[in-house]
Amino acid sequence: MCHSGTVTVPLIQTPAARAFIDLTDAVPQVMAAIKEIDGRYVYANAGFCHRLGLPAGDVVGRTVADLFAPELAASYAGQDRLVADTGTAIKGVLELIVRADRSLGWYVTSKAPLTDGTDGCRGIAVLSIDLESQLTSGHAGLARALAALRADVAHPWRLDELAEIAGLSPKQLQRLCRKTLGLSPQQLVQRLRLEQAVRLATTTSSSMGDIAAECGFYDQASFTKQFRKVLGLTPSAYRSREHKTAS
Repeated sequence: MCHSGTVTVPLIQTPAARAFIDLTDAVPQVMAAIKEIDGRYVYANAGFCHRLGLPAGDVVGRTVADLFAPELAASYAGQDRLVADTGTAIKGVLELIVRADRSLGWYVTSKAPLTDGTDGCRGIAVLSIDLESQLTSGHAGLARALAALRADVAHPWRLDELAEIAGLSPKQLQRLCRKTLGLSPQQLVQRLRLEQAVRLATTTSSSMGDIAAECGFYDQASFTKQFRKVLGLTPSAYRSREHKTAS
């Protein structure tokens, strides 16, 4: 178990924290941050600040509740508590993130406890990687399949169709998807349908039933369930929040 203990050295100065900062400070392609055990940020790299559209000085000292929408903040805080309470890292959580410019991005997030070699967890290290940059740089076949999916998300895609586009066998595509994204090809289809649904919900006045059909969901109920699972809001509530933010 991981518990807070009596300490004299600030978290930011512990060897574990300094090593993490050395690795991530000059890599803006990833989002990295460190939080105290009470949830306050003590470090945020350029990638993390860019996602929020804030300078580091406006991130340090604040919590997820100060920086994110309530539903997302609750999810992030729950992950932090799990890491702190168990002393175990969580790895490869797939998240759909709305960037500061309101564009969408899929990120894989991992979190690990930071200790100082005494009796407890001092804080949480957070690292998120933009999947799009990973794919376009090193997995051209998978990137082609992703482009085809995005071009026609409502199509009832079969594994062999996607594999042919990627120039891989179905088994190779399955392995590559799981290794790179932590998803099966079928799960990837659902994620990209959801990505398109978010765009339509925030940029059109189409009904949610029409959006569900246009994005290939079985029905509006399954669409709402998937949407809420990933983004923490129903599609209608999400649309309302985004319109208020933009106004």
